[in-house]
Amino acid sequence: MTPFRKIYSGSVTRKTRLHDELGSFVSLGRLLRNGPRAVFTGAARVLFDWRQELPWISYDAQDELARVLTPQSKVLEFGSGMSTMWYSRHTGSVVSIEDYKPWFDVVAPRVAKLGNVDYRFAANRAEYVSLVPDQQYDLIMIDGSHRDDCARFAVEHLAKGGVIYLDNSDKGLDEKTGNVPEAQRILLAFAEREGLPTCEFTDFAPTQLHVQRGLWVGRRP
Repeated sequence: MTPFRKIYSGSVTRKTRLHDELGSFVSLGRLLRNGPRAVFTGAARVLFDWRQELPWISYDAQDELARVLTPQSKVLEFGSGMSTMWYSRHTGSVVSIEDYKPWFDVVAPRVAKLGNVDYRFAANRAEYVSLVPDQQYDLIMIDGSHRDDCARFAVEHLAKGGVIYLDNSDKGLDEKTGNVPEAQRILLAFAEREGLPTCEFTDFAPTQLHVQRGLWVGRRP
């Protein structure tokens, strides 16, 4: 296999690195705009174990979030990491749920220094949503485990004018991430019922040397 072919080739779940898992090809604009950013952060992670404090979602979706969120916004994220620090800087408060204990132990000391992050460890599936404070959120980021459960919770707790983002919406049924197609169905039905706009991003994300898809539900900038 030639070096170019090795770089470009996909996997059992995608045609090439430039296709998401449902077969959609990244646009030329996103390839040119965000591909180099993904390569840089991916190399930094592999070579230096350095991770930029950004949500690991579509770069274009990330830029839109930066325009939508305000210092008063309340964020709920399922799944934690570099995104937690980014949300802390851009919003008023963050509730972050994590269920992988080794990763929780890595992230916890970093977020402990932040005054606006409520970081919680979920020991089982039931706790993954039951630990979340019962309030309305301006952004609900679904990027962890049990995504169908998270979607059901999200549609009941989204503030007016808020956004729900389902990352990796091109994935199927998985023991860890849950039933992603069902999560998407729940969110699209909610959007139709409430008259909310939706958008899908087939794009690069930080450190990821292939494109992935995310589903945005809610207001756009």
